[in-house]
Amino acid sequence: MSPEVPEKSRPFYLLPKVHKPRGKWPHPNMPEGRPIVADCGSETERVCKYIDHYLQPLANNHPSYIKDTYDFISKVRGQTVSSNTLLVTGDVTGLYTNMNIDLTLNLVREIFKKYPDPNRPDNQLLTLLELTLKRNDFEFAGRIFLQICGTAMGKDYAPSLANIFLIYFDNLARRGFYIHPQLYFRFLDDIHFIWPGTREELQKYEEYLNTLMSGIKITLTIRESVIEFLDTIVYKVPTSPGLCVLRTRVYFKPTDTHQLLHANSFHPKHTPKGILKSQLIRFKRISTTKIDYEDACSTLYATLKNRGYSSRLFRRMKKQIWASNYDNIRTVTHHVNQPTEEKEVWPLINYYDPISVKIANFTRRAVSTLKYAKDFTLINCYRIHDNLTKKLVRSRFSQTEGP
Repeated sequence: MSPEVPEKSRPFYLLPKVHKPRGKWPHPNMPEGRPIVADCGSETERVCKYIDHYLQPLANNHPSYIKDTYDFISKVRGQTVSSNTLLVTGDVTGLYTNMNIDLTLNLVREIFKKYPDPNRPDNQLLTLLELTLKRNDFEFAGRIFLQICGTAMGKDYAPSLANIFLIYFDNLARRGFYIHPQLYFRFLDDIHFIWPGTREELQKYEEYLNTLMSGIKITLTIRESVIEFLDTIVYKVPTSPGLCVLRTRVYFKPTDTHQLLHANSFHPKHTPKGILKSQLIRFKRISTTKIDYEDACSTLYATLKNRGYSSRLFRRMKKQIWASNYDNIRTVTHHVNQPTEEKEVWPLINYYDPISVKIANFTRRAVSTLKYAKDFTLINCYRIHDNLTKKLVRSRFSQTEGP
């Protein structure tokens, strides 16, 4: 700890978890915070990106891994389970700040041995990883501190490192107990599985999980037929005596206010339409049935109707998207007579204002007539003018980097 603050220090700050119930806040007027040590602009930023380049493929290479909501849905939806099973989710408390540094380095060393790569500089990566973990100093309240346990949320490799750290935990959680959970998946510090035993056995299983790794504590949430995971609700539907099938629908957190961009905001006309379309596509992909889709759309529109969005556009787009084939995995199809090679994009950049938009459209038409423009895909791109916000608000590092 030092009173002298260097010119380019890593600032420590908290991101309030406002979605947590107020009853769980540590202070009546202050929710729990997610600790962040900003690495942007520091001397280790590019080093951390370099380390993550090699860690990320290894971190994703385990049977419990899920990439995102759509990956989770593809693995869970339609699965048949016993009607007596329990739906369970788990949360790892303070994962990043409780990762023992020496154990983390050993686990990375082991995974390098398990998946050898002659083009990967293992020793050098481990040295760099150790330096960035054990020499992670940060600034708080005008003083400099050194992090002696865990890794900082803010480093590029933090998610990959957390995934690697918990692979050992996952293997024991899936196969180490005398009852094996079904459909066990993990997204960073969030866990989902189906429990085929009793509640008493599940309580013993939770105690077992909390003994696997020092500092790693799991809190389980148990439901009979409906449970929330990520932005999805998983629920059971009976199909035959003693059996159920799993379905999914959209989950909105109680604190979700759906504060999407106002339709009359000063943005290109396609922007609010694109936001609306992306939300409806997400609802379609998550919802198993049309009723689930309609319920999610109704919840969204209850807010959007007060934010300038056209009810006619909403109804038309909702109907079109449900009738369209939006799979969980994005695929690209090429027609027989079309070349499979995509053209290089040629962006035409202008400022965004009523006059510049007209100039941009004129410029695009003029450029499209040029002979060498036929080999490119022309698109209009916009940038914002200098404004009062840009003059008054600047990032910490941009203030210290040159004039």
